[in-house]
Amino acid sequence: MHAYISLTVELIIGLFGLLILTRLMGRASISEATPFDFVSVLIVGDFVGEAIYNKEVKVFFILYAIFLWGLLIILIDFITLKFSKTRNIFESTPSLIIDNGVLDKKEMKRNKLDINKLQMMLRDKDVFSIREVAFAILEPNGKISVIKKPIYEPPTKLEMTSSINSVSLPVTLISDGKVLHNNIEKIGKTSSWLRDELRHRGIQDTQNVFFAEWRLEDGLFIQTSSPKSI
Repeated sequence: MHAYISLTVELIIGLFGLLILTRLMGRASISEATPFDFVSVLIVGDFVGEAIYNKEVKVFFILYAIFLWGLLIILIDFITLKFSKTRNIFESTPSLIIDNGVLDKKEMKRNKLDINKLQMMLRDKDVFSIREVAFAILEPNGKISVIKKPIYEPPTKLEMTSSINSVSLPVTLISDGKVLHNNIEKIGKTSSWLRDELRHRGIQDTQNVFFAEWRLEDGLFIQTSSPKSI
């Protein structure tokens, strides 16, 4: 009877410990988890398993290990949030698999993605032919994001009332107040051009810009630190 009571207490404590850790970490659903998130789940689950099945390991010792692990993850999240240059170290980066309708074999090889798996992932997005795809991005969570060529997309109200017949990949110019100079060069613009555009919209400091992106079809989109789009 004592063993059953002990097991029940350990399971309850372990469950609530995991729930609290999940809340603190603020993670998305398992389907959106990155490889790092998946490894974290395995390690934390192993901690709880040790507490339940290893009688020499006390449950409160395992709870300490769980919350220490959670604290380290929160610290990494804080570092990557405050210092954008560290994101490539701690986080995976998206990969452009199809660029303007052309398969990038080098990126596919780097991500260990063969053509059959790519076709399967596209079908999951209701895309049954690679010829329909303008851009495809392999996300850090292993899923794929797709922009179809205009001819294969159902027309929107904007397209029905305008002459837009092309599609391009949006390029992030400012992220969390940080200007991405390499991306500005990619679209053939300069930093002075961006500053002029911001001043034209009444923004004097890039630190006041939460997010800004450029797209060929409709130009510059800006969202300031306050919830307002320009």
